Amino acid sequence: MLLIDKYAYTNRLRDFNPMAKFFFAIGILILALNIRDYRFNLGIFLFLLLLTVGVAGIPLKKYIKLLCIPIAFLIISLITILISCSPKRELFLWALPLSKNYIGITREGIITCRHVFFRAMACVASTYFMALTIPMNQLIVVFKRFRLPKVFIELLILIYRFIFIFLEECKEIHTAQEMRFGYNNRKNSYKSLSLLIRSLFVRVMQKHEELIISLESKLYDGEFKM
Repeated sequence: MLLIDKYAYTNRLRDFNPMAKFFFAIGILILALNIRDYRFNLGIFLFLLLLTVGVAGIPLKKYIKLLCIPIAFLIISLITILISCSPKRELFLWALPLSKNYIGITREGIITCRHVFFRAMACVASTYFMALTIPMNQLIVVFKRFRLPKVFIELLILIYRFIFIFLEECKEIHTAQEMRFGYNNRKNSYKSLSLLIRSLFVRVMQKHEELIISLESKLYDGEFKM
């Protein structure tokens, strides 16, 4: 999250029209979802990879690192699609007997996995292009131009703010525990983790109370002035 936010504010396209970037990313996303040709989706992925890395200036190693997160979930999903179960052995390219049925890989399963994989990668690349090139302040401007409800935008701002509070507090507690050898063995790791969760909950709630006091001192009337 911190890495994405960092590049959103420092990429080469940060000063480009945010509305154009938003429409471009959403348009590519819609195309990837509606066109079933895996070659087209592969082309979208490679094009957005070139645009994000070559034009926006996002480091390739960091981009690949970000891709590893959705790919891990995608592989788990693809395994469930790839493996089939049927009593007919001739349907499988490779199979193992399981009671009266066979479990294995079919040609249709491979084709489906191929389409799902490249479609998902095209969608991820489109989402990452938007996340890595449109800072949050520009995204809020886009939402305001769409006349989205103020409640939605306010919630977005608060959630965005508290994500960083959560990460910052978690990092401080974890660093303090590591300096006291809180993770030098399994027993201490479990104990430190439970203490981290408890302390993190308390400190985040304290930050919430401080935010409420700050808003009340500024005569908050239930609406953020944006």
